[in-house]
Amino acid sequence: MTLQRILVGLDGSPLAESVLGAVRALAGPLGAEVTLLHVAHVPESIRAAADVTIDGAVARERHEAERYLRRIARELREAGIAVRTSVAVGDAALEIMKSADRDDSDLLALATHGRSGVWRWLHGSVADAVLHGTTRPLLLLRPSVTAPPTGDIERLVVPLDGSAVAEEALALARELAQRLHVPLELLQVVEVASLVFTGDPASQLLFDHTRMLEMMLAGAKAYLEDVADRERRHGVRVETTVSAGGVAPTIPFHGDRPGSLVVLGSHGRTGWRAAVLGNVARRVVALAEGPVLVVRPRAAAVS
Repeated sequence: MTLQRILVGLDGSPLAESVLGAVRALAGPLGAEVTLLHVAHVPESIRAAADVTIDGAVARERHEAERYLRRIARELREAGIAVRTSVAVGDAALEIMKSADRDDSDLLALATHGRSGVWRWLHGSVADAVLHGTTRPLLLLRPSVTAPPTGDIERLVVPLDGSAVAEEALALARELAQRLHVPLELLQVVEVASLVFTGDPASQLLFDHTRMLEMMLAGAKAYLEDVADRERRHGVRVETTVSAGGVAPTIPFHGDRPGSLVVLGSHGRTGWRAAVLGNVARRVVALAEGPVLVVRPRAAAVS
């Protein structure tokens, strides 16, 4: 797995542009080419206007988009990054995925919010649609008006839960660690909710929750050390962290430190844990202050 082509979806808003800091932090050291994509959108109010043709509205939107993308591209080129620009017309999420397939992009990058009102094509729904529709790695950032631009990446936080699907993120994380010369932090969160649902309700008075938690923490530590030993054979610096709590809130807590990039398999365990915890990747992105790189599993890892 290699990252040489990064596709960035932009809608003209400063919030959507906030993902560019994370893109710059990856593309620069990796020598990756960045494609900036804007999907032209014609509001219903313009479509309904009798004196304005749709073709004319699209042409004006395309012209404005090209001028906007040239400005962003110039800023990236000044940072030494190779950049292309592209303008499409249609459904934003669909056009992003079609463009990624056409260019064989190695990574997609989106902010989870963009314009408001009739212009919002990156307001949650688009990023969510791409998250669930693409099989390519996806870099997501929930932007904040007050958050500083992303600087250099100093560590990669890789949450694991013992499943093959979660471990799918390791190959990409390993490559990034090697090429960026940064350590991996392997993280496992012992789900406190697991203790609540352990055993028959009638036996809860006899159940030693403290002992069970200690055993689960010890098991998680042993598992992470085993994975860490495998990764160290590839010449990667590895740290391990075991924490207790809710999975979705705990991962951002570790990933929000300055210089961190969370690299997350998009699915973990199945069955009742999925029902209790919901879509972990989506919730982590919603809570995280920093960038999250979501890796979709291969079919073999899911089965």
